Amino acid sequence: MTTQTTAPKKPGGTQTILWWVVWILFTIGSFFVAAAIWTPIIAKHFGSVRETRASIFWVVSVFGTWMIILVPLIVLMYSKVDKVYEDARNKREKNANRFRSILVEPSKRMVPAAITEKLSAWPQTIEGGHLVNARLKDGRSIPNIFISGKKEVLGVYDATEFLFEGRDIAEVEPVDFKKTPAFLPHFWLRLDGVSAPV
Repeated sequence: MTTQTTAPKKPGGTQTILWWVVWILFTIGSFFVAAAIWTPIIAKHFGSVRETRASIFWVVSVFGTWMIILVPLIVLMYSKVDKVYEDARNKREKNANRFRSILVEPSKRMVPAAITEKLSAWPQTIEGGHLVNARLKDGRSIPNIFISGKKEVLGVYDATEFLFEGRDIAEVEPVDFKKTPAFLPHFWLRLDGVSAPV
């Protein structure tokens, strides 16, 4: 069987780090810009900034201007951080709703005729199929497998690979939903190679 390939990841993390570096440089640089603007002005009107009176004017002017410059930078930072968290949340939700998928040959998914006949007498778990627990000919028990159309194994819950074939199933029994886990999409392994919608 072959696994589905995934698309290469977008370099979003690198862009985010680059944005933070640029933001920090702007923040630091804006202080020196404010200092470069006010230092000669203060020196011209109040004397050297080493003097107490001039230094007070310098501190108030430089830091006041710096704070004014920082306001739009802080707003920009907040909007960027909010977008990063929103994108991360959307990505988590999207991944949580995606099932795993591999391609198994149809002949290996087909169940024995006796199992098909038995399922014909049972009501469908959902439209198109039955959710059952299976016992294999070698004695293994496989819980929570989905048999589509009473004839082929289409999905296995909490599995990463298909470790048996449909013809290996010796017996099935209906799933007791009082004892089943809370089924989550990303724990389902689909066997026909159909990928979840992006």
